[in-house]
Amino acid sequence: MAVIAIVTGATGGLGRKFVEEIALSEEIDEIWAVGRNAEKLESLRKSCSKVVPVEEDLSSGKCSRIGELLDQKRPEVRILVNNAGTAYMGLFEEMEEERVAELCAINCTAPAVLTRRVLPYMKEGARILNISSASSFQPNPYLTMYSASKVFLTNFSRALGEELKPRKITVTAVCPGWVDTGMLPRKKDGKEIRYPGMISPEQVVTVALKDSAGGRALSLPGFFAKYFSFYSKVMPTRIVMRQWSRSVRKYV
Repeated sequence: MAVIAIVTGATGGLGRKFVEEIALSEEIDEIWAVGRNAEKLESLRKSCSKVVPVEEDLSSGKCSRIGELLDQKRPEVRILVNNAGTAYMGLFEEMEEERVAELCAINCTAPAVLTRRVLPYMKEGARILNISSASSFQPNPYLTMYSASKVFLTNFSRALGEELKPRKITVTAVCPGWVDTGMLPRKKDGKEIRYPGMISPEQVVTVALKDSAGGRALSLPGFFAKYFSFYSKVMPTRIVMRQWSRSVRKYV
């Protein structure tokens, strides 16, 4: 029986770093790298001998291909990283309806459905990492849907982790602040956009895997994430939202 890890959104900056780090530091036979770009998946496979490319578009939220492979191969899943995600910065009323549905499917439905499919193949000591965000700590105007979806993922992780304690399976919600990946726009009307406390994908992955191995329910990579977690608890939500709005409105 093969011992595997599954990483969604595996071809992006953060997902690729998870694949690379797991291949180096974990006792894993295969890493099922999930993405929708066949060319990028093949490139990842060539760079890492443990990678098994799994081409799947998670915007449907169904995870059908991964489910088929699990039923066929019946591996032991040691690590699941629900990393695939999408974001939208702007006025909610200007967001297309299709984009609203897609964001919910990728950020909420897909990780929940995939986790449900994977759990029968997990044993004691298995780990689930759900890549959430510091945006889950309070409502973020102009990131309305993204922020709300990450609230779902963080709460889903915390509650599921409690349920799975008798099975000794760890669930960790990873909540970084701004991460230096291709998802973030760099300029607005010719002006550079500044992201306070931005950290590298390598930093996120290193801290997340360490926290997961240590059994932590919440991982806060970087000073900004730790600060924001504390600040959002002690300050009234209306004030935090007002400050946030002032800082990002000029980029919308």
